Amino acid sequence: MEKRDHELIQKLAENNHELRKLYQEHLKIEAKLAKLAAKPFLTAQDEQEEKALKRKKLRGVDLMMKILNEMQKAA
Repeated sequence: MEKRDHELIQKLAENNHELRKLYQEHLKIEAKLAKLAAKPFLTAQDEQEEKALKRKKLRGVDLMMKILNEMQKAA
């Protein structure tokens, strides 16, 4: 997600509970992925967790973008 998308989501999340919840989850996932990336090597379990986190993050981004598109159409 681009920086401008992050900024727009932060602004709009103030008034949209679902968007705020998705964005907070997105930030938590990014932190977990960063923690995994900092490891010198990943175990098989770490790799599975990383893949699951990336899939979850992608689904969240898709939902956030859908909400943004709907909000822009409504404006």
